[in-house]
Amino acid sequence: MRTLTISIIILVTISLSAKNIKDMAGRNVTIPDNIERILPYDSKTSILLFPVAQNIMMAKAIIPGSKKFKYISDEYNQMPEIDIKNIESVLINNPQVIIAGVFIDSDNFDRFNKLQNRTHIPVIMIDLSIAKLCDTYKFLSSILPHNKTCESCITYLNSIYKQSNNLIQENKSPDVGIYYTIGGSGLLTDPSGSKHSEVIDYLNLNNVAKISLPNGGHANVNMEQIIEWNPQYIFTADFKADKNAYTSIKTGSIWQNITAVKNKKIYKVPSKPFGWFDHPPTVNRIPGIIWLSHIFYKLPEDQMKEQIKTFYKLFYKYNLTDLEYNSLF
Repeated sequence: MRTLTISIIILVTISLSAKNIKDMAGRNVTIPDNIERILPYDSKTSILLFPVAQNIMMAKAIIPGSKKFKYISDEYNQMPEIDIKNIESVLINNPQVIIAGVFIDSDNFDRFNKLQNRTHIPVIMIDLSIAKLCDTYKFLSSILPHNKTCESCITYLNSIYKQSNNLIQENKSPDVGIYYTIGGSGLLTDPSGSKHSEVIDYLNLNNVAKISLPNGGHANVNMEQIIEWNPQYIFTADFKADKNAYTSIKTGSIWQNITAVKNKKIYKVPSKPFGWFDHPPTVNRIPGIIWLSHIFYKLPEDQMKEQIKTFYKLFYKYNLTDLEYNSLF
C-alpha cells in the first residue's frame, strides 16, 4: 500500500506540468517541464551526470568496493548511494526522472522499459559511447535548462575530439599491437569492439585481441594466444577486487619473451578516481584518450598534463596538484 501511494503521488506530480521528448534511444518519454530531482540508473550514469547535475542528483549509484574515491570532489563522495534495483528505495526518494546511460547501438532496453512501467517514473536514456559524449551533454542541456556547465563540458570535449582527429590525420597510426588486460591473471581482456576497449578503437590503434565478443565485453584468453599476438605494448588495469597484473607480467617468466615485456612497454592504466580506459565505461575515459595520444601520437607532455588537469577540474570538480598528477602514473 505504501509503494502504491508513493507511485500515485509521483504520477500526479508529473502530470501537472509535463512535456514530451525523444530520448537518445529514440523513445518517446513524458518528463516534467522543470527537473529538480533525478536519480542515475547506475555508476556509469552517476559519473557522467555529476559535473552538470550534482545539485539535483538525489544520490549516486553504488560502485562495489571503495566508498571514498581519490581526486574527486567531496560532494561526490558524500552523496548518498542508491541501488536502483531496490524499488522501494527509489520510490521513497521520489525522483522526477531516472537517467540511464546506455550504449545505444548494443544495449538491450528491456530492463529500462520495465523499470519505467513498474515505478511510473520516466526513464531517460543517454548515450555513453565515447564518440557521442558531446551529443550527450548537448541533450542534457536541453532537459536541464540554464546549465552552463553543460556548455563548458561540450566545449572541452569538442577540443579533445578535434585534437584526436588532427593527430590521427597528421601522424600515421603506429604499426604496433596493443594488449589490454584487466584483473590479476593477465588473461582477461577486452577485445576490439568491446565497449570497454573503445579508447583503443577510437584512436585507430591495433587491439591484438580480435576475438568474438562475449556478453559484458570481457573475454578470457590463454597464454598461447598472447604469445601468438606478441603485442608491442601491454596496458594493465584494476578490475573489481583482483590485483593489477602489472607486476606479475613484468616479472613473470612466462611473459619474458613477449615484445612488450622485453622492451619495457608495460603501462598501468591510471584508476583514480576511476579507470582511464573503462570501469566504468563513461566520461572517465577521456583522460585515457589524451594519455594514449601522448604515447602514440606525439601529443606534448605539457599539453597532456594541462588537459588532464582541466578534465579533473571540470568533470570531477577537483583541482589536481602536480604531485597528485604524477602519482596517477
